[in-house]
Formats: sequence, C-alpha cells, structure tokens
Amino acid sequence: MNQNYFLESIPNIESNDGLREPQIEAYKAVYDHLTVQNSREHAIVVLPTGVGKTGVMGLIPYGNSLGRVLIITPQLVIKDAVLDSLDPEHPKNFWMARNIFSKFNDLPAVIEYDSATSKWALDEANIVILNIHKLQERLDKALVKRVPSDYFDMIIIDEAHHSTAPTWEKTLEYFSSAKVIKLTGTPFRSDGEVIEGKYVYKYPLSKAMAKGYIKSLERVKYIPDALYLTIDRKDDTLYSVDQIRDMGLKEEDWISRSVAYSKDCSLKVVKESIDILERKRVTGIPHKIIAVACSIYHAEQIQAIYEESGMKVAVIHSKLPKDTLAAGLNAIENHKVEVVIHVAKLGEGYDHKYLSVAAIFRPFRSRLPYEQFIGRVLRSIDPDEVVNEEDNIAAVVHHQELGLEELWEFYRKEREKSDVIKYIERGGSTVEGGNITDRNINKETGYVQEDGDGEFVTDSFIDTELLKERERRIAEEREKLRKLKDLLPDYPDDVLLQMVRRQEEGSTAEKILRPDKYIFRKKRNLDDRIKIEMVPELIIKYNIRKEGKELSNSRIFRGKYAWIPEKSADNAAMLAIYLEYRVNEAVGNRARASWGPEEYSAALDQVEGIYKVMEQILESEFGGN
Repeated sequence: MNQNYFLESIPNIESNDGLREPQIEAYKAVYDHLTVQNSREHAIVVLPTGVGKTGVMGLIPYGNSLGRVLIITPQLVIKDAVLDSLDPEHPKNFWMARNIFSKFNDLPAVIEYDSATSKWALDEANIVILNIHKLQERLDKALVKRVPSDYFDMIIIDEAHHSTAPTWEKTLEYFSSAKVIKLTGTPFRSDGEVIEGKYVYKYPLSKAMAKGYIKSLERVKYIPDALYLTIDRKDDTLYSVDQIRDMGLKEEDWISRSVAYSKDCSLKVVKESIDILERKRVTGIPHKIIAVACSIYHAEQIQAIYEESGMKVAVIHSKLPKDTLAAGLNAIENHKVEVVIHVAKLGEGYDHKYLSVAAIFRPFRSRLPYEQFIGRVLRSIDPDEVVNEEDNIAAVVHHQELGLEELWEFYRKEREKSDVIKYIERGGSTVEGGNITDRNINKETGYVQEDGDGEFVTDSFIDTELLKERERRIAEEREKLRKLKDLLPDYPDDVLLQMVRRQEEGSTAEKILRPDKYIFRKKRNLDDRIKIEMVPELIIKYNIRKEGKELSNSRIFRGKYAWIPEKSADNAAMLAIYLEYRVNEAVGNRARASWGPEEYSAALDQVEGIYKVMEQILESEFGGN
C-alpha cells in the first residue's frame, strides 16, 4: 500500500462541475482546518440528507491524510450504502461517476472490515470501512485488537451524533493520534450530549431546498371532526379528545399512542398515502411509500392494511434474519414493492431516491428520529429522469393526534428561509409557492367513534491586484519545485508538485496557491452569512414580511442609517443593506475590491456582533416566535 497515496494523487475537485457546491465547500473547509491551520481538533461537517455526504467522505482524505483512512458507520445499512458508493470496482463509484478521476488505476484501495479480513488485505487498503460493532473490544477480532494505535492517519465518522457513545469514545482514545472528521445531517443528540469538535462547515437545509439539491416537501395532515376514546378497555364510556384534555384524564402521550394503534385511524393515513403515490406514479417513475410503525407487531398490522388495498409491501426491522433482510432491501432496490414499512431500521443513512411518501403511524417524542425519518424522502431524483415537478415533491402524511406539530415547525421555518433565500437571489422578485405547500382536501371520515367529516390539510470578479498576487505565488511554487527536483531527480514532476503543495512548513500564505479563489471564497462566506443565513433568520424569527416595508420605522434605521429604507425595495433588502454597510464601516469603509484575507476575517467577526444588536432591537419591537 502506498502510504502517500492521498498526497500524491491529483483529484479533480475544486473546478469539478460534477460535484455539488456543498461537497466542494465542505472539502475546502476540512482542508483549511486540518492542513492549512494544522488543527488537531475534531472537525465537524453538517450536511442535510441528500446533499452528498458520502461523496464528501470520499473527498476529504485527498491532501489531508498521510496514510490509511478508517470510515466508521453506526449500522450495517449505512455501512453498505457507503461501501456501495465508494467501491472502486463498481463502474459507477463516486470517484469515477463524478469525474474525480478518469482512470480506475488512480482509485484508492478500499476494503470492508469483518472478522474474516486478513492482515494482508488490511495492509493493502487505503480506506477501511466498517460498522461500529466491529470495533467492540469484547470481540476477539475487533479491529482495535489487530492493529497498532497509529495504524490510521485519519478517521471519518458518519452520522456523528452517535459518536459520544462508549464504543466510539474508546475507539477514538485508542487511535488518538489520528485526525478525526465527523459528518452528520442532525448535529444534535436526543440526550443532550455535545458532539466534541469544531464545526468547520454547515450547509443549511433551507439552502439545499433553495438550490434544488433535495426534494420539495409537503405535509398532509388528517384532521377528524370529532374523535372519541374510551379510557380503558373495560369501560365503554366515550370521551372526546377535548374532554380528556380538559378533565386531565390522560396525558398527551396516551392520546397519541391510542391513535397510533387504532386501525381505523391508520386506515385514513394508508388511503391518503396510496392516493398520493398513485398520482405520482402516473409519470412512470417507481415512487414508493416509506412508513414508520411503533413496533414489529404494529408494522405487521400496517402491512396487512396496505396489502388489503392491493399494495406490495416490504417490512424491514432489526430482528429479521440476515438473508430475509437482504431480500427485503433487494426488493426495494429492484422495485418489487410499493410500500416499505420499517421499525427502527431505516431511520438514517438509508438512501433510495424513489421514497417519496412518508407515512407516519407512530408518535415521535424528539426531533432527532423524526428528522431522520423525514430525511428518507428528501433525496432528489436525477434531473434527467424527472418527468414533471411532482417527481421531486415528497409528501409526509399523518393523523393530527399523533402530536407532531412542534416537530414539523422546524421544516416549516426551513421552507420559509428557503423562500427568503430565493427572494433575495432573484433581486426581490415575488416567489410564489414554496418547498412546503398549503392545500386543503376534504375527505370522508370513518374513524370508529368519529362524527362528521374530517379533512386532510397540506402545509412547502477578481481584480488585477489579486491576479498579480496569484502570479507571484505561482513563481514561488515553480522555484520550490525546481529545488525539490534537484534533490529528488527520479520523482515525476506531478508527485513533486503535490509535495510542494502539501508541505506543512511555512506560513499559511505559502499554502494558498490560488489567492484569487481564496479571496473569492472568503467574500462568498461573508455574503452567504448575511444573505443566506442572517436575513432569513431575522425575517422568520420576528414574523417580518420579506416583501413589506414595516421595518422603515425600526430603530435600526434611525439617524445616519435612515437612508437605507429609502433606497430599499423591501424589508429583506433593508436588512441585507444594513448588515453590508455596517460591516464595511467596521472594517474601515475601504472598497471591498481592496480587501484581503485579514479584512474578510475581521468582517466575519464583526457581523456577528452587529447581528446580535439587531436581534435585541427587533425583539423589543416585534417579539420572537
């Protein structure tokens, strides 16, 4: 195994049209953290589901790793998905499919680790992929018992919100000299534990929506006119939901559990999810329903209801024999089923772009598992495969009394931020609709003890000075290359060039070989922080109409900033212009064309303080929501 493979390889990354913006930016952020800044702090990268997290794992080692790379996943389904994408023998592996490399001989050697893996295979691998369970110390052939502590130069952890668990922590303690990169789509844990490390890159879900990287999203909620329950099975007395709440007879958890296990409540959701699926399948694309149940027994009940409606169903759960599980997953991939019902098995990391309807039959008590389930329907279908817009709209269907309103609120706000982002990028033009749409559908009811009709409600350039600086850097690089070639005359030029570019000695400036692009990226970081994050956050938090003008009277725009409302078309523009102008003042009112890395770094620091003051003013004037 060539220990210098990741330094000597020359991948096509920064100017690669086959990669998505967040993939390139995440790679650069990790490179800046590990190689430019030479930081040993764990790097955390947050990417929404469907944006290309596995691809980022395939990019990060290049230029950053001095040896082998270990990729750890939290469960077998995720491990298999990562391995499939990064399998160099597959003709559509990530590196070839995205034009990172054009020759198979340039690809890294990749293995899946298990108890049968030989020492020779380990030693020959550039990348080792395994499930976290293969690291448990109690196992005789656990990886930590077979290799020395310095065996890996880099560890990449997928779904990093799991990484505070004991097995993960012991693994990182053992391989303590390795660089650690943690990737996740949900940068928080249900138990409140903090993920150790520095957040080097975050890509907002709202921006992924605005860019079309993920499916649009709508929520279809069944609202019964009147719902009656008995307090226990021995008492036939009926109480309305309102009576149960007003009298304090039962907790909300009990109500939502009762609804979840009610066959008649489930029938409503089943029928609506099938109706949505059939409308989508008119395009000829094999859309599918993914449903979540409370238990294996409950999943089998839901399966029976779908099958009675003529649907072909696969039930996936952790108790299935390995062969049965594999058969079920193959049936999904080969479009042999229309409905997938899972119990705590496909909640994260499972990718199948044709999952387009999420049917919820269980209460969720916390944001993490809810978001992981919703994430299963967010992966977009390729543009060359899409027939019409319906193909990339995902629907979430559930009964109102499952108690999911607060959890859905996160997606509603992300939709609104997405609208603001698109509104700003279009120069203030009106954006109709959104990623989460609103519509009402009247439906006949049929719940066991329900009166009246219910309804389904659906909620979606570079200046001359920089060029001169670039030429100066390139001249320095050529001189270093000449000196290195004198020392190592038998090495090819491309290998020597990579050595020059990856050397860790010297100042940070010496490692910036494209200062033109470096400045451009710094500028974009500042612009994105203001226009993509801060302005949408203020508008959503304080219920401000982006196209309105009511901010004209805000204290923010008094005194010397009174000119801003007069020059601005709407509230969104006022906030953006104010932030831009105040940042310029803080840095020294110099033209941005003359700014260098120091000025942009200072601007990014200053804008945070300005933003906090704006929050305080708007809080006093509008109040938060």
